[in-house]
Amino acid sequence: MKKLVKNSVLAALGMSLAMSAAVVHAQDKKVLGVALPNLTNPYYVAMKKSFEENGAKQGFEVRVLIADNDDAKQLSQVQTMIQQGVNAVALNCVSSGPCVASVSELNQAKVPVFTINLLPDPSSLTAQNLKVEQAVQTDQKAGGVYIGKQLLKDIGADGNAVIGIVGEPTSVAAIARDNGFKEAVASNPNVKFVALVNGKVEETTSLKVTTEMLQGNPDITVVYSDTEPSALGAIAAIQQFGRDDVKLYAFVDKLGVKHIEDNSILKAGAIQEPAKLAQIQVENIKKFLNGEKLEPIIDSPPLLVNKDNAAETVDKAY
Repeated sequence: MKKLVKNSVLAALGMSLAMSAAVVHAQDKKVLGVALPNLTNPYYVAMKKSFEENGAKQGFEVRVLIADNDDAKQLSQVQTMIQQGVNAVALNCVSSGPCVASVSELNQAKVPVFTINLLPDPSSLTAQNLKVEQAVQTDQKAGGVYIGKQLLKDIGADGNAVIGIVGEPTSVAAIARDNGFKEAVASNPNVKFVALVNGKVEETTSLKVTTEMLQGNPDITVVYSDTEPSALGAIAAIQQFGRDDVKLYAFVDKLGVKHIEDNSILKAGAIQEPAKLAQIQVENIKKFLNGEKLEPIIDSPPLLVNKDNAAETVDKAY
């Protein structure tokens, strides 16, 4: 009987120690807060999944909050993360200006903040003496350069191209893409630009303005689009207008990659990699919390997609 009681006590003691160890282990696990704008855009769905998967690999407990494209809601969610005692926050701003308030809250609470993709307004950060440990973003200009170089390769060293742009002239990212593309083709004097129309990142609008652009400029041989909706609208316009001789180069997502794989009108493009951005950020947050110094900004180049790699890229695109 005494032996049975002794064994029961030892078993209970062992269970208690195991539970205590589990509690300590849980307390040791760092909590990473992630603030994303929405989940209606497949881009952010891919980013969320990557944060969760890579966060788990790095030993984080990951808590993701979605702002539904509401700046005030995102600020409130950041305040909630602070109250929960997160160890770091990965912040993808809904919009650059209002996002500065979230950085301010995190700085005051001494919670390290890391920004990704759409970053807070840099001039406001400087004016308020606010700190972001590291920003991770897509090198938009590099994507334009990649596409421009592919065009030059396709037409040959001294080839001719008359280009019309279906763009988004009010977007900083789109302007950077366009500038990269123009710089890449500037080395060929036989390449010229004759038109720029605003597709407003809408397929229907882009269909309309591309049709008008082709009607007004019958010598156009190449259309360049700096967003996928514009690219899809441009494809429809080229097909409907019966201009199969016109080729398209564009920034794309999954549907665009499928068109590049077909390679009839859309010849090449560049895709952003939200999963890669999240992976880079998680790995660097881990390094920071372990005491390593980080570069203030990481510009991650997009991926060039052409007929050679389109088939294997479809599953990577969002």
